[in-house]
Amino acid sequence: MLKKLIILLLPVLVITLCLNTGFGGKKAKTFSGILIDTNCYGINNKFITNDHGRMKWCATDCAKKGIPVGLLIDGKKGGKVYVLTVAAPSLADHMGKRARVTGKVEFKRGLIPEKIEVKEGDTYKEVKVKTMM
Repeated sequence: MLKKLIILLLPVLVITLCLNTGFGGKKAKTFSGILIDTNCYGINNKFITNDHGRMKWCATDCAKKGIPVGLLIDGKKGGKVYVLTVAAPSLADHMGKRARVTGKVEFKRGLIPEKIEVKEGDTYKEVKVKTMM
């Protein structure tokens, strides 16, 4: 009985491991947009810059506190937002800037970045970030 159970569950285990390690998983894509503070953007979709009205550096402060950073696709208010699964404080200095993020969408509106580039002047520079896992 135990032998049959092991034989039946082994393929399930192998498939699960393959999906979790990337074998046969989704391919990485590159998305462009603006790095936003998900808390304030959720309150008012006009809050796509670092400063919100009289609140200077609000998005930076929120990211430093660990509030998740989002990527507003194409920088259009009311547009699609992906939550970046990285440690928010590592992006605090780049809030409100244009960015290119290469990664995998593993769950609805959740982007697991492999590479993040932030626009500095006329060029994009890679930013090293800490992952959440």
